[in-house]
Amino acid sequence: MGVINTLWIGMVTSSVADNSSTDSPIVLIINESGDEADVVQFTFPDTVQSDQESGQANLYEIKEEEFATRGGRVFDPLKLNESSIRIGIRGDDAWIAASIFVWGQQLDGLIVPLALLTARESGGAQLPNFTISTDIDDAPRSSVALPRTKLGSSVVTIRRLILLLSTADEDNAGTDDPIRLQIITSEGRLVVDHIFKDTAQDDLERGEANFYYVPVISSFNRTELNSDSVRLSIIGDDAWIPDSLFLFGLSDDEFVPDKVEFVVPLVHLPDWPLGTLSGDSKEGKETVPLPLVDTPLVPPGPVLT
Repeated sequence: MGVINTLWIGMVTSSVADNSSTDSPIVLIINESGDEADVVQFTFPDTVQSDQESGQANLYEIKEEEFATRGGRVFDPLKLNESSIRIGIRGDDAWIAASIFVWGQQLDGLIVPLALLTARESGGAQLPNFTISTDIDDAPRSSVALPRTKLGSSVVTIRRLILLLSTADEDNAGTDDPIRLQIITSEGRLVVDHIFKDTAQDDLERGEANFYYVPVISSFNRTELNSDSVRLSIIGDDAWIPDSLFLFGLSDDEFVPDKVEFVVPLVHLPDWPLGTLSGDSKEGKETVPLPLVDTPLVPPGPVLT
């Protein structure tokens, strides 16, 4: 039996709704199948990121010792149900959310997607999904359950991607140059070729996070990839220093409200190990291959109960 001892959450605040940002604290709550005590109740602190600002993405890591700040503990993902994972707010300054993705890592190293709320996009912005506030005049609720998702096996068909990343908080880490993601199967089939253009987010800026949906040219699965399949490049000589990077495959090719998707972990780099990206060889490398995560042929039991 595997237990989750580290969590990550990526989110995007809507930019197309008035007063979407908040100064009130956001909280992640996880409960095992209706138990009296929550296993995680983590209030996100202020960080160097633009926390819950209009149009901005945020990316946070929660370690086991932080579970315990409010009496929490490690937990078994197989004991979670469809309402086990909630996002809430501790204040009356309303927040309007677009996308939210929660995943964890077990003690045995397995990456387990837990909940995913996807958003439609328009003009480089992600459209709103819900509003929360402790003021009932601003929102009908102070927390919402996030749609659960299933760990996809290595043979699940991937039709879309999520790329989450953060830029290092150091001098000259951010860049104004675009980055490019390519995926080429072991048989030489180009299945992803995407250049990330400007969005409503602070794209690749120092200390900021980004949450991107990535289209797929043609569907594929994890078994078709080798160690050189996933490549990240920068187009230009304005160097970029990432801090973390995560890539996941989705089984659905478009936004579907309240639909549980299979999510396939592909790349998982909480601490970026590949140096600086730059078209100037004196500063870094123009292209790097991204190491793949081991994905089971058969996931360890049903994720939803």
